[in-house]
Amino acid sequence: MLGVESYKKQHKEAWKKDWKGFVVVGLFTGVNVALNNSSLVYISLSMNQVITATMPVLTCLFAVLLEDNYRPNQYQIYGIIPICIGVIIVVYEESNNETIGIFLCAGATLANALRTAMSSKVLTGKLDVLSMTWYTGPISALVLMPIALAKEWTPLMTYLSEKFVDGTGILLGGSCLALIYNIVLFMTIKTLTGVTMNVMGNVKIILLLFLSRVVLGELSDVDVQMVSGIVLTFGGFFLYSYGTFMKAKAPPPVSSVKSGA
Repeated sequence: MLGVESYKKQHKEAWKKDWKGFVVVGLFTGVNVALNNSSLVYISLSMNQVITATMPVLTCLFAVLLEDNYRPNQYQIYGIIPICIGVIIVVYEESNNETIGIFLCAGATLANALRTAMSSKVLTGKLDVLSMTWYTGPISALVLMPIALAKEWTPLMTYLSEKFVDGTGILLGGSCLALIYNIVLFMTIKTLTGVTMNVMGNVKIILLLFLSRVVLGELSDVDVQMVSGIVLTFGGFFLYSYGTFMKAKAPPPVSSVKSGA
């Protein structure tokens, strides 16, 4: 990115225009990773998914506050709510969850929603997803570095001293996966908006859970609770999709022009 001629000229202009957005996205990406991973020590995965299922609503609220041109129509608003409730119904399982884990996960969800909304705002311009990843990645690394050094440095060195090849492969492989994930994430946000991306993420959870039952021959485990959640989720998804379609068809607002007569 530093050496490619087509990118050299844009660095100064991009930072001057969107430096606040880069800092917010990078900062809250790191906060989300730290808090979400920490929450899994104290709460079950199902409770984690219950809390993160509220992402579309939170992202929509942040998008309305941050983006001048984002205003969801009534169909989109009415569609988001049943999607969130449906996912919560499907994934919820009773288990022992510590209060600190719930607060950690709630903080991670808020950070992720703000990161997504700000990413959508920055990417509405000419900035491409590779540049977005390049500018925000080091900031996230700086946020996570103190935690990693304090909590994981000694175990990492111990593991590398015993299994250097495996450890190096895990680090490089994990880094490559994180890079690919961020590029795909920003591309999805730029193409579909952050709210739509989170809506699709919730629907994906339902599809994976249902298809896993089909593939593993566990359809007998599908109860009334799961069916109700699936119906709510897909009903909300179709309503949201209809609202998105109607919004795309709507003519752009006509700006009023004062006549000089």
